[in-house]
Amino acid sequence: MYRPFVGVLALVLLLAGCGSASVGGTSADPRPSGSVTASSATDDPPPTPTPSAPPSTPPTAADGTRYSACADGTCEVRVTKEAGVPVPERFGLGPVMVSAISGGTVTLIAPLTRSEFSSDGGCEVSFTGPGAGSSAFAQMTCDSGAKAVVNRMGLQVVHVGDGAAILRISPAA
Repeated sequence: MYRPFVGVLALVLLLAGCGSASVGGTSADPRPSGSVTASSATDDPPPTPTPSAPPSTPPTAADGTRYSACADGTCEVRVTKEAGVPVPERFGLGPVMVSAISGGTVTLIAPLTRSEFSSDGGCEVSFTGPGAGSSAFAQMTCDSGAKAVVNRMGLQVVHVGDGAAILRISPAA
């Protein structure tokens, strides 16, 4: 006796979950006809994406890749890995070497020509040396846009990208 009843009950529950019921020719759905349901909203085509702005062109360095322009203490140059940028001895640093450009940062290494070193914290700085027969070196890792004063040299990282960085060097104020 339970088997036919259970089968009919399962069939009724199955049919009730499959769609809206209609009683006397009217829909049991209380929403007005033409209303949007979740299932009909997904049938609409997706909105057309708004075109994004074209990627910005990296700035151009005023002195290009002419590193010798930095020998007087004022320049703006585009550097790549292994570049050597001469700076005046009065800055308390030797030539600034680019050791890495990656992930929006540039890493610079410079020998110290004085026994003192100062930095305003615009870049992350670490030191090596001095050792027997060698001078000390400052290693500076700077983000794009960083400004730092190292000894008597003002350094601004104007831009980092595409394997190059633009450095602006000037006497510290």
